[in-house]
Amino acid sequence: MSAATAATAALDDAIAAWLSRQAAAEERLTSFAFREGAPGVDVPPPSSHAALRRWISATVGEPEVAAFLGLVDDPGRPMAELASSGVLGLDPGDRVALAARVGVLAASGLVARDLERDRVVLTELGRAALAAADEAPAQAERAEAAR
Repeated sequence: MSAATAATAALDDAIAAWLSRQAAAEERLTSFAFREGAPGVDVPPPSSHAALRRWISATVGEPEVAAFLGLVDDPGRPMAELASSGVLGLDPGDRVALAARVGVLAASGLVARDLERDRVVLTELGRAALAAADEAPAQAERAEAAR
């Protein structure tokens, strides 16, 4: 199996796991929100794997996002440090804008924000997406060289 194929397979596995966890969370949320006398909400299994994969690949393909994900890999980085360095093209010190960007990346499963320790960490999905994005240029170079 080539490195590109392995990276793509790892990304697909990580997306499937994330979608499964999200579906379970949505099921819990809808059952929690149940009101007496109201019909239950049927949550169908997720069918958006391909769309999510395209969005994640495009997001991680942005140089600022890829660099950010590389920064927050193990063991993560404190929000104060990230805010002061002006990551993601933000003005240094703009913690509110950083929190908004981190929130979007966290909602998509690429990072997690540990509020107790005030840290941002890369998730399994984020790691797999970053590895697949890193492999894409190498795969394109090999394809070009083969021509």
